[in-house]
Order: sequence, then C-alpha cells, then structure tokens
Amino acid sequence: MLDLGIIGRGKTEDYQTKFLSDLIAGEEISGEIYVGEIKKIEIGESDLYEFYVTITDHGDKMVWVCKLGTSYYPETGNIYGKKEGRVYIFIDSLNHVLNNTPRNIQDSYSVNFDTFRKTINDSVPLVTVKAVPPLNINAKYVNLEVITAQCKNESMRRISTSLDDLADKNMFIRMAYANLKDRKEEVTVKTIAFELKKMLDLGNITEIEYKSILKELDSVVKKECT
Repeated sequence: MLDLGIIGRGKTEDYQTKFLSDLIAGEEISGEIYVGEIKKIEIGESDLYEFYVTITDHGDKMVWVCKLGTSYYPETGNIYGKKEGRVYIFIDSLNHVLNNTPRNIQDSYSVNFDTFRKTINDSVPLVTVKAVPPLNINAKYVNLEVITAQCKNESMRRISTSLDDLADKNMFIRMAYANLKDRKEEVTVKTIAFELKKMLDLGNITEIEYKSILKELDSVVKKECT
C-alpha cells in the first residue's frame, strides 16, 4: 500500500485500489479528493518530484490513486506545470471549474504547493474528473481534466452518498429500496431515481452525489439480478 500521507480519511480497507494506468480515455471518476505530500525521487544524479491525488468513490468502494510528476523548487515551495502537461491540465481545469477562469490561457503554471494542497484538502470535498487522451504522443497514461468540483463553505453540510443512508431519510426511497431486493421490478428503480432527482432539484444532494448514488443503484440492480 502506498504511503500518501493520509491522516483520518475514514475506513477504506475494503475498497479496491486502482491507478492512473487503469484509466481509459473518456472514463469519468467522481468522489472525495485528497492531495498527498510532495515527494523527492532520486534517479541517478537527478532529483524528480511527484505527488499523489486520490479520488475515493464511496458508492463503488473504489480508491483511484493518480501520480503526478512535477518540477518543484524547495526554496519557494512552488511546483511547475508546462502547457499540455498532466499537471498543467489538472490545475488549469480545476481552476476553471472553481474560479470560472478561461481554459488554456496560461503558457505554464507556477503554484505554491502547500497552499494548493491545503485549499483542496480543506475546501474541495468532491470532484468529477474525466480521463482525456495525452497531448504528448510519448505519454503512457491519460491526463486528468476536472469537469465538476464542489467547493465547501460555512453553510455547506456533507450528505451521505449511500442508498442506505438516504433510505433512512426518505420514505419513498426506503420502501422502493426494500422492494428492489424482493421483487426486482423496474418501477422500483424508477421510483428511487425519481426521488433522487427531486432531492437534486431541491438542493438536498449535489450533482456529484446524485451521479454517485445512481451508480450505486445500478450496482445493486446488477447484483440482485444475477
């Protein structure tokens, strides 16, 4: 198991771990984001740096571990991302969805890593990331483009993304979820999906949570029908 410097992130022992190399272009992953510490890797006479971004999908019980290599300057604490590179695309798209900035305007990014890491870990609980083809023909793996991100504020409250917890709060979901395992009726699935959409429209759950719960519902249906 990789040491990502994670402290108090909840129980994930029974979660499956996947890596950047497992992602296919066009695939989307959603979940709780965490940025690990920057690490120095000595290769011969060169010093390389890298940090890990983990995205934990609590619905599918999946932890995505994505390594990002970067230039790093200890004297300033800054990392550097060159245009079209993996770090640049990740930070540029994240900046776009959080701050509504234009895409691909900067030739490069110089970012204070400690500020970047603290802001993400403290204030951005959930993201959806899309795997996009690398622009560099020599790159082995996909790039990560953030397409949605939830920004935490003082009034925000975290809502569980599991069907079980929502069933405790919504009578219609509770009844439909119970019937799903017994009768396997299509109307039961439609009832849950309808109630989830109502909760989304009312602002009781976020779009990321909505998508995550629908994925969990799909997994339950497939499990019960096999």
